[in-house]
Amino acid sequence: MAHTVGTLAKALDSFLSFHLEGLDSPAKTTALAEYAQALALGVGGKSMMSLARHIAPDNVEGCRQRMQRALALGGFDAAQVFDRIQSTVTARAGRQMQALCVDDTGIAKQGDKSVGVQRQYSGTLGKVGNCQIVTTLHGLSNTESFCLGGRLYLPGSWSGDKRRLAKAQVPENIGFMTKPEAALDLIAKAVERGIPKRPVLGDAAFGDSRDFRDGIRELGLDFAVAISSQTSVWGPGVQPIVKPRLGTRGPAPSRFMGDNGEQPIAVSDIARQMHQRGAFRKTTWRQGTNKSLTGQFARVRVRSAERCTKGLPPSEPLWLLIELNPQEKRPYKFYLSSLPEKAPMKVLVDLVKMRWRIEMDYRDMKQHLGLDEYEGRTWGGFHRHLAMVILMQTFIALHRERFSPRSKTAMELEPVLQSAAKRTRALA
Repeated sequence: MAHTVGTLAKALDSFLSFHLEGLDSPAKTTALAEYAQALALGVGGKSMMSLARHIAPDNVEGCRQRMQRALALGGFDAAQVFDRIQSTVTARAGRQMQALCVDDTGIAKQGDKSVGVQRQYSGTLGKVGNCQIVTTLHGLSNTESFCLGGRLYLPGSWSGDKRRLAKAQVPENIGFMTKPEAALDLIAKAVERGIPKRPVLGDAAFGDSRDFRDGIRELGLDFAVAISSQTSVWGPGVQPIVKPRLGTRGPAPSRFMGDNGEQPIAVSDIARQMHQRGAFRKTTWRQGTNKSLTGQFARVRVRSAERCTKGLPPSEPLWLLIELNPQEKRPYKFYLSSLPEKAPMKVLVDLVKMRWRIEMDYRDMKQHLGLDEYEGRTWGGFHRHLAMVILMQTFIALHRERFSPRSKTAMELEPVLQSAAKRTRALA
């Protein structure tokens, strides 16, 4: 264990040096390293004061002030840290990465001063509550996952309030973005930086956006995303066209319809039709802890039709994948994918089911690394905190094999952090 602790402590020193060097003044960079290490300590309640007590018990207030200044008054953009994280993950785990995935998570907050907070629906809370929402990008496979960056959602109630924006120190170039727009921006920047081009996954909050799906395709990527049950598509074999004008009076037709007069259909109706025909088949997607994971699936080629009433064209041919679970109140789940027509069913199912890894990332970032416990209120402070959380999540993910598979990985970092922290303090 001593050898492992010493080796990991040196690896952590090197890791933090590479990802933090030159971002800010030497004093603030050292404070950021202290803060990142402190976040991974197995302590309950990761307030700035609590972290300072554990990482610098001989100078608690001085350490607290250094970390507070480094986050609140830092002279760097969190995107610089995300750049370096993505380069590291690409170099060390890019070949193993099977998909990119976008998601969002809620952070419960009191009051109305923390940047981006308002009463809004959060899947994390399972209801409408006072919270912040963070959109994140991840690289993953069935065995690994890395958070690659994120952005706080800035609701309309904030983006139109100049006084509120100024108080939270939101940069002037930061405007309102929907969550799908923010996710697409994160993906586009990651692709520009050289992240491996992999299919993009996401839940229906992203998959229901035709603009998001089209944007993914414009980046040269495939997608396999969840959609809601009322999504409209052109059914199998339908060739949507705009019929030619008859006569000379009135406006020219602009609405698409099937060449035999067919209209778009909800995916829920297709699911019922396929169920009646006995089209669902058992498919296994991966080996679970105790048994193979299997389910009933059917698929068919369709074109999405969300905007056909506005004269906009149907999508390219896509796979509509339907999952059946008769025991559930809502027995069907729906996915759209741009994977090629020849893609095997197992590949498609494995891909849409890979999103389970995101919950592992959020577990590490919230339960072990204090994502939801930042006390600051400014835009820059929150994103620098987010960057340090993701930085430590990346280190843990890259070194996960060094820890016991039954352990809570971040908790086992404690002796490593104590060893590294002594050297950090010595340099301060």
